[in-house]
Amino acid sequence: MGGVPDRMTIRPMALADIIDGALWLYRHNFAPFLGIVAIAWVPALAIQLGGIYLFLGPLAGEDAATPTLEAFLPTAIVFGLAAVAVYLIAVPVAQGALMWAVSNRYLKRPAGLVEAYRAVIDRFGSMMAVIILTALVVGAGTLACIIPGIIFAFMFSFAVPEVVLENRTAMDAMKRSWQLANYDFWKVVVTLFALSLLVGLISMALATPFSLALVSLAGEDNMMLFQTLARSVNTLVQVILQPIQIIGTILLYYDLRIRHEGFDIQLLADAIAGRKTAAVVKPPSLLGDDAPPLPPKIDDGSEL
Repeated sequence: MGGVPDRMTIRPMALADIIDGALWLYRHNFAPFLGIVAIAWVPALAIQLGGIYLFLGPLAGEDAATPTLEAFLPTAIVFGLAAVAVYLIAVPVAQGALMWAVSNRYLKRPAGLVEAYRAVIDRFGSMMAVIILTALVVGAGTLACIIPGIIFAFMFSFAVPEVVLENRTAMDAMKRSWQLANYDFWKVVVTLFALSLLVGLISMALATPFSLALVSLAGEDNMMLFQTLARSVNTLVQVILQPIQIIGTILLYYDLRIRHEGFDIQLLADAIAGRKTAAVVKPPSLLGDDAPPLPPKIDDGSEL
């Protein structure tokens, strides 16, 4: 993967630093990061386009016969199962793999695509469990009263990263996420909202001109083509921009750990300890393991 920019040092970051860092990190690792999410989103796009063609194709044209329920049902089942597999399994796995890769690149470690997916697959059970539990808690809070649901969504925003980056169980990851978000709740809210707003604005700026152009070209005879092209553009923009929000979330995760847990000092201590350990390792002897020991050095006070 591409290198991390020198300005991306491991340090506390303000909101502007997190957004700037997310853009820098994405720009310097654009191809590999995009490749990770594309593995899941390309099948998703294929399912969307295939669904539009199969369901709207028979309805195109005035002379087309209206398809029966029996004709639609098998296709609907197949596409429904495929959509569940992609959106509830493949997409979360791709997002987790991207979190792992972003974390490694921020810490200036190698992060290949295969290694990223292997790390997430090893944690697949816990990751799916935490996604389901978080959705249930947020959904229950939203149904009871909208405000608790919103609060829960922010408090558990680091649950999946905790599973991916720290290999925690689902319940431990939710507790840990609550702890991290509780360090500076309003910074979490403002940062995640700003990232969502940024991605939304860029998405609107990129997709709107294409949508307007397609609307002007669409007519009764080519509505299916318009639907297909519009969905393709929206999905493509989503695939391209999704990493920005994930990168920003991971940078926020490390910012909270650095500010409140001394994560940067811990990394420095580990690095120093690693260098000391490497320095005291006995080099292999050219004479073999059975070589006689060297005689002790006698300090007689003389100078060479």
